[in-house]
Amino acid sequence: MNLYNWPLLLMAVFLGMGLGIQAPINAWIGKRLGSPYWGASFSISISLVVIFLFVMIIVPKMPSFGTVLNAPWWVWLGGIFGAMFVAGAIVLGPRLGMALFFTCVVFGQVSISLLIDRFGWFEIPMRELNFTRIIGTLLVIGGILLI
Repeated sequence: MNLYNWPLLLMAVFLGMGLGIQAPINAWIGKRLGSPYWGASFSISISLVVIFLFVMIIVPKMPSFGTVLNAPWWVWLGGIFGAMFVAGAIVLGPRLGMALFFTCVVFGQVSISLLIDRFGWFEIPMRELNFTRIIGTLLVIGGILLI
């Protein structure tokens, strides 16, 4: 790990904290709306408005929709998994407790990320799957068991 990237690392930690806050807030609104799926719909709708406004301000040039239409099939998975995460967090977070839920999420993220890095899936540069990365993943499992 390159410590010169500490601003990026801090930003990543901040984003992780945002996810940690998002789940219980979405659970709260889902409960008030009578369904976790209405809560997920509310959250994703807010996300859509916020990112749309951000993009309109930062990148005023409209992209070619042909690019999306001609993209590989797997590009649709990003949105699908995003929606599944929001809905799943609303349902599972309160039941498991936020610490256990997010530790399991981190394990899932780290596990699939090792494979993505190793095989270069989704046009990500390939990275070595080494002993220390595997040990790090096993330590996350230890964290799940302790929590």
